[in-house]
Amino acid sequence: MGLSLQNRRPAAAPTPLVAAFVALSLVPLPAANAQEPAREEAELNVIMQAMRDELARSTEQLELEGLEKPYFLAYTVRETGLLNAAGSFGALLSSSENRSRRLSVEVRIGDPSFDNTNFGSMSLFPSSFTMGGFLPLENDYREMRRQIWLATDQAYKAALESLAEKRAVLQNETRAEDIADFSSEEPFTYFAQADPDLPPRAALEELARDLSGAFRDLPEIFSSKVSASAGSRRTYYLNSEGSAFIRSDPTASIVVEAGTQATDGTVLNDSVAARGRSWDDISDRTDLESRVAAMGANLTARRAAESLDRYSGPVLFEGQAAAELFAQVLVPRLLGNRVPDAEPNFARMLQQSRNPFLDRIGARVLPRFLNIHDDPSADGEGFLGGYRVDDDGVEARSKALVENGILKSLLTSRNPVPGIEKSTANRRGEGPAPSNLIVASNRGMNREELLAEFMLLIEERGADYGIVVRRMGKPESGDGPGAALGLLRSGSPAGPGLGNTSLAYKVFPDGREELIPRAELVAVTEAAFRDIVAVSDTSTVYSFPHTPAGGLIPSFLAGAFSALGLGEVVSVSIPDLLFEELSLRKPSGNAPHLPVANHPAFDP
Repeated sequence: MGLSLQNRRPAAAPTPLVAAFVALSLVPLPAANAQEPAREEAELNVIMQAMRDELARSTEQLELEGLEKPYFLAYTVRETGLLNAAGSFGALLSSSENRSRRLSVEVRIGDPSFDNTNFGSMSLFPSSFTMGGFLPLENDYREMRRQIWLATDQAYKAALESLAEKRAVLQNETRAEDIADFSSEEPFTYFAQADPDLPPRAALEELARDLSGAFRDLPEIFSSKVSASAGSRRTYYLNSEGSAFIRSDPTASIVVEAGTQATDGTVLNDSVAARGRSWDDISDRTDLESRVAAMGANLTARRAAESLDRYSGPVLFEGQAAAELFAQVLVPRLLGNRVPDAEPNFARMLQQSRNPFLDRIGARVLPRFLNIHDDPSADGEGFLGGYRVDDDGVEARSKALVENGILKSLLTSRNPVPGIEKSTANRRGEGPAPSNLIVASNRGMNREELLAEFMLLIEERGADYGIVVRRMGKPESGDGPGAALGLLRSGSPAGPGLGNTSLAYKVFPDGREELIPRAELVAVTEAAFRDIVAVSDTSTVYSFPHTPAGGLIPSFLAGAFSALGLGEVVSVSIPDLLFEELSLRKPSGNAPHLPVANHPAFDP
């Protein structure tokens, strides 16, 4: 299929949008790599050609009589291949293989200063969502064009309706924040190589069986699940400003979860995970088996450990626990999510989700010895969140977020927020999300120095012990196979959306450690991070799924998706964190009764 634009009606005076598309049409389609099969070359060309041809037609013809034409159009196709396998106690629970091609269409009407987006109404489908549907898996050019045409028509009509209601709602009001609806960005093109082939599904099934079988010899463990997945995602993007890209985002993960109950009924959960860009990155059985065995032993020991009643004092977060605490508390504050305009009653509800860091740019949010920057170019050494171009077609770049404890910026998409008019190239899905967050210190302590500082804080308070947390769980909605037990527990969740400690110890001045079965962190907010006393001079790189909140997707719903393992992969590099004073307590609420009968493995 040729690259020339066919069946186009010549226009007497091309609009800027048409001119941009003409320039885009001169960008050659990516040639297949010599090692890639011919099918891949045809596939790339058919998808991009269908998008380009329909974009050309829509650019000229998408206009209802007497109503406005779009000033911006964008098409995104996400082609996904996903393998999943799950096992429990050595038995295969499920196995699946899925392929899909998902189309998203973005239509903006008006102008960048005021358009149909960033608006919410109870009577309208959320206008900040992109319209779309599914494209055929076969490389059927005509059917792709038809599906894109239908989705574009639907998106255009919805955009007109949204713009009309937005104007009606705001005609008698003055916008509290007079900021544009869309930022101006330089066009960018990028075409990546195709992903390597996915592994055989049998490899995932075998590992899920084998790893979960380790719990057969641990009758104290009531539930377990091993979830293995490997996926390829190819994103095709095209917009009317001249940006185009094809990006590959392969992923692989193994998550091992287990749950039991303490002798007093307290629900105990734990998990270990391995993530990478390919199955070969994570399928090291020796390492996984060792981590699973350690988790099983810790869970068994926690059943009989003495409960923590209440504690307030120094707390040291090490490794995964430091990264997970940072991910749950501070990462959402680093995202510049736009609060949409809305009708009055709806607006009051949306304002409650406003990020307080939008008003703290230039203020101190961390100790002066800490810095944070987001670096999508970081690769290797455990970093998995990188990319070359974001979902708005903006070229990725490193950006400083916190310097010497002072908040300098937030991560944004092309929807401006107060104080940040340009995109930081961090749109991932419906809204902004980090890539690779690197927390660095110019005053890190070695292991001996950090422990000495910890002990000094304990001594100053006259306390018998301090607490070290080495692993934290996700919030209650994502506790894995133990969630069925957790749902039986009444009472408030563990703090403001925080998970419980999975592996924590009382640490005494003589160095002795005493295991804590489970504890809740009490009222830990972003303010607590300003009072970090010290950090280590070494860092842990930790990756986790993050679902961006954006438009009318509230942060709590995005958080629930992330807890389920959905979303974009984000990596954090962070040192151990020593807090002078935090509060922990025994899990609140009633605990479910222990099972009436013994575990079958206990019976003769």
